[in-house]
Formats: sequence, structure tokens, C-alpha cells
Amino acid sequence: MNITRISFSYFFLGVGLLSIVFYVYFKMLSIKSDPKSKDRKKVIGEMKDVALWTEKNKMMEYLSLGWAVISIALFAFFKFFYTTTGLISIIFPFVYIAMIAASVMLFMPKKKVL
Repeated sequence: MNITRISFSYFFLGVGLLSIVFYVYFKMLSIKSDPKSKDRKKVIGEMKDVALWTEKNKMMEYLSLGWAVISIALFAFFKFFYTTTGLISIIFPFVYIAMIAASVMLFMPKKKVL
């Protein structure tokens, strides 16, 4: 099965916009959980391991921003610079989503066992 170049480019736009939404979400969590923030108690509550939670949120923030930049760049490339009118295999979007999922699982900090 194949998809067109235009559909493929808009797939990257969608992933990029979704990544931006996740970036804003994790950035707001980071801002609200800052020790100087008045909303810290609402966000943190009675959490036991605040340092690990903050580290995970920061990592997800950076991963979301990275995938947003990559996806928007790929959107621009396929939309404006890739001039071949051929069809692209449907496997590539699934591989791209699998790479995103693998990066999230790979770069997340592991819980430290004592």
C-alpha cells in the first residue's frame, strides 16, 4: 500500500504539532513544579520521589521538542523540496512512530534501585 507525497508531508505536520502540544504540556509542568512557583504544592502534592519525577518531565520536554523540530523539518522537505511525484510506502509512517516510541522508552531515566 502506498500514500502520496502530500499526505506523507501532512503526516509529519500532524506529528510535529502534536509534539509541540506535548512540549508545552511538559514545559508547563516544569514551570509549575519549580521551587519558586506558588502552584508547586498543587502539582507535587505528597509525591515521594520529586527529583525523579522532575527529571522524567524534563527529558520528555526535550524529547518532544526534538521530535517537533524534526517533524516540522521533514514536513517542509516533503512539502516544498521533494519534487518526485511518486508514491511512498505506508510502512514509513509506522517506522517513524516506532522510532518516537523507542526514543521515549530508551531515554527515559530508570528508577534507581537501592
